[in-house]
Amino acid sequence: MLETPDFPRLHLGVSACLAGQPVRFNGGHAQDDFVNQTLRRVADFTLFCPEAPVLGTPRPTIRLVNMEGEIRIQEAKGQQDVTDLVQQSSAEQVQKVLVSNPDGVVVKSRSPTCGLERIKVYHPDGSWYGSRDPMTTGVFTARLQAADPLLPIEDEGRLHDAWLRENFMLRVYTRARWRLFLAQAPSVKGLQNFHRRHKFLLMAKNEQLYREMGPLVAEARNASLEETLDAYGKRLHEAMATLSTRKRLRNALDHLYGYYKTHLDPEEKTYYARTVQEFMDGIVPLITVIKVLEGFQHRYPDAYLSDQVFWNPYPPQLALRTDVSATR
Repeated sequence: MLETPDFPRLHLGVSACLAGQPVRFNGGHAQDDFVNQTLRRVADFTLFCPEAPVLGTPRPTIRLVNMEGEIRIQEAKGQQDVTDLVQQSSAEQVQKVLVSNPDGVVVKSRSPTCGLERIKVYHPDGSWYGSRDPMTTGVFTARLQAADPLLPIEDEGRLHDAWLRENFMLRVYTRARWRLFLAQAPSVKGLQNFHRRHKFLLMAKNEQLYREMGPLVAEARNASLEETLDAYGKRLHEAMATLSTRKRLRNALDHLYGYYKTHLDPEEKTYYARTVQEFMDGIVPLITVIKVLEGFQHRYPDAYLSDQVFWNPYPPQLALRTDVSATR
């Protein structure tokens, strides 16, 4: 049988406009359904907006401008320079988020402050020539990434993609489990158990980093535990930042299957092989293969596998593994 896990409540930083607060330049919001109907049920939010506290609402739109090699922030109409105001506010909002010890952050797409990627950098005369001109990250998000390079950050637009959404939730729940582990007087034995329980999840993400983490755990000593935890945590978050692929998932699935193989009759073996191949071909979603393996675990219980995080890395009601497009 499989153990029923207790899922930690997430700590998430969220752009205030996505949560429905009227802080946009036009006095409105950009309420997002996934943020408010899904994430809000499983997370506590720390809301932020780098622009409203210093520029007010409503306000003129702003944009990034390349001024002789230096990125400045200007009002789109009138070209008033607001760089110092927005940069100072961004620094304050970054600290506000970091103090909450976040498991992840959801930012507003296409924003000159919060945008994660492909933010236009204009010429001083207001022109922008498409692919010939550089694009960058919003000033707030760039500061946040610099402060914590391994912090999971996504924008609401990218989270509409089932694959990126599932990867993000895997990362934030793993970070939450690690946060709680560190808060509960961690020990060498506790680290060993944490690593054991995450074996197949890590194999499905980045087997090379998983193999590097093993010696850290094996050689851990209480006298130098803090140093070991720091090194382990960095590799843990690096591994979880690796985007899942069907090939990597197949590796973890087949390793799980290996624990049951000697107990299975030819029909059961054929059923698994056919189902996992349909998964590889994009015909059935990941949950279909996992349910086959759960059936094997029910019939041929293996204590080592019963509490593996891979079975339920996040609350099942999120249903992120039911979409064929959630894997590539």
